[in-house]
Amino acid sequence: MSAEVTLGADAGRALKEAENCCWRANVAIVAAEHILAGALVVLRPTLPALPSAEAVEAALLASQGAGSEPLTSQVMFGSSARDAISMVARWAREAGIGEISAQLLAIGVIESGEIGPMFFSALGADRKALKKILSVA
Repeated sequence: MSAEVTLGADAGRALKEAENCCWRANVAIVAAEHILAGALVVLRPTLPALPSAEAVEAALLASQGAGSEPLTSQVMFGSSARDAISMVARWAREAGIGEISAQLLAIGVIESGEIGPMFFSALGADRKALKKILSVA
């Protein structure tokens, strides 16, 4: 029997921030990039070496675009976001971690391979550099 894995409060805030990013950009589908963006924004106060919220938002716009019409219904998690979250949950379960933090969420989403290279390029930070900053906490 596998242990139950839950989202920690900061990881929950990261997912909410991912949804907020979609609302601001009029994008109906949460992608893995949105989840990473949400986690980076939540973690930045404790890890100031991470890119600023403005840089993260600009990278999202460059990689995911924006809609011209305001959203009128809920945003939904797309397959890349669901796959990334599932992978993080599986890692946590296998490691005996009962609660996913925003830090674990960010590292896991980077490792998932679901983030397109344009996001990192627009952010001005590669996978390796972000993981190094995230591993400090």
